[in-house]
Amino acid sequence: MFEAIKDIFRSSRLRKMASDIPTGFIPLPEISTANVVIDVEEPGFDLLKEDILAWGRSTGIKVNIFFFDFRKLGKDELLLTSIQTTILKRELDWIGMPDMDKISTLIEEQSDLFISMIDDSDFPIDFISKCTKARFKIGRYPYKGDAFDMVITGGQTEDLRSDSRQIFAAITDFLNKVR
Repeated sequence: MFEAIKDIFRSSRLRKMASDIPTGFIPLPEISTANVVIDVEEPGFDLLKEDILAWGRSTGIKVNIFFFDFRKLGKDELLLTSIQTTILKRELDWIGMPDMDKISTLIEEQSDLFISMIDDSDFPIDFISKCTKARFKIGRYPYKGDAFDMVITGGQTEDLRSDSRQIFAAITDFLNKVR
């Protein structure tokens, strides 16, 4: 019953805040800004972050990276990323909405490309994916309502599914081919 109530509030919030900017495939030379979301629990997320930043430098694209960190941190554990660009589990409200002050840059400023490297169905990333004002959206999980223009789910084997660096390489390879 409680989940049904949460779903009603989530749907209402999504209808109110979903982006109305038309999206579609954009050739790489037309992309000047990109927002990327990474889960810090992803194996090798540090290497993925470096791959994304290197790609941005090599293509001349201004890249902003945001992080989801839903781990339960112990008293002596430190955050692995910047607090300004990291969405923490404790910052979600009762329906799973991220703190709007934290994600305002991500969803309010228009960008050319949005890439979600998160491969799950959690509401916070679903919300961000549908509300971001990017002109081209790429993701790893096919949310209800088609949040993305392109979804890369990985191969039949678990290797590609769990290797976010290979997924990102496949995304950049595809972007190089879009004309």
